[in-house]
Amino acid sequence: MTTYYPKQIPYLLDQDFRERVDYQEHHFTELDEACFCLWTMRSRATLAGEVTNYILPDACIDLVIDFTKQTINFAGFSKATEPFPLTGEIDYLGARLKPSVFYALFGVAAQKVMGRELPFNVVEKKYHLVDIFRYTDTDDRLLYLKSYLLTKLQTHPTFPYFQIIDELYQAPTPQTVTTLAQSLNCSNGRSLYRLFMTQFGVSPKTLLNILRLHFALTLILEQQKSLVDIANLCGFYDQAHFNKELKKYTSITPSQVLDNYGK
Repeated sequence: MTTYYPKQIPYLLDQDFRERVDYQEHHFTELDEACFCLWTMRSRATLAGEVTNYILPDACIDLVIDFTKQTINFAGFSKATEPFPLTGEIDYLGARLKPSVFYALFGVAAQKVMGRELPFNVVEKKYHLVDIFRYTDTDDRLLYLKSYLLTKLQTHPTFPYFQIIDELYQAPTPQTVTTLAQSLNCSNGRSLYRLFMTQFGVSPKTLLNILRLHFALTLILEQQKSLVDIANLCGFYDQAHFNKELKKYTSITPSQVLDNYGK
């Protein structure tokens, strides 16, 4: 069974990005319940000119630490691919929290951070992370951030609402708002909407679209299926509809994804 793991693809597909920026994802089994990964992004040299990092909507909220500006924020992207321009010296560390984990850990509705940045100290009242700015070594930074997250997880060992994401990811296309409300024992569409905005920061319809997008990308990048089969499996009307929808989210067509990934 394929579990939900959202794709952030510039580091896979954009040659200019790969040549000028080092992006890496770091996985720790101790954090698996709550985080897809910790990630680092550093410019290989001070950027002369601009590099664009296109961030795909994925229903995740990231804890983002900017060592150049010395800021710590939460950020989430919910509806459309966001162009994020990079200039100068780039030095980030982040944690990609699984959908619903932000609300479980901090008690702040996910909708408050989707589409914007929320300062860390507005959300987290007990701990601060400013000491992390003393570290220049990547391993030391990762250890510090992992230690903080493990401390938070001690009182939240499981996240049942994330199971909804994995279940929907297996078959996002047959679902409707009505069937979701029934499966989650919500009395009506309004209560389902409130639940999703609190837990995930997006509406049920938007979440289904996000899951379908990432399911399609997983099939393109990881499985040997034709684009026609992928369009059918993901519930697109036809190949033209598939091309249009994927390009809207990623700025490139499915065939371009395949061509660029092959390179």
